[in-house]
Amino acid sequence: MAPRFNRVAKKLEPALKQALDREILRLADNPYKGDRKKGVLRDVLVEKFEAANDQWLVAYRILEKEQVIQLLHFGQHENFYRDLAKYLK
Repeated sequence: MAPRFNRVAKKLEPALKQALDREILRLADNPYKGDRKKGVLRDVLVEKFEAANDQWLVAYRILEKEQVIQLLHFGQHENFYRDLAKYLK
């Protein structure tokens, strides 16, 4: 996990943290199910899921050589992609 992702995940309320953990396990089972982005975010996949009566997004990339899923960003849609692009620069 990326350090930024860890900081955000630690501060989540328990119910939301559990939903995020379930989504991460689903991604581990099928990492290619996310939507691949274009442009600056071309190496990033994003998966949407429901939690706490809202829609959330988790951004990640697959490091093929290491066989690792690198979790990058988590949040709601508002400013999600802008913040993610800024973080990756």
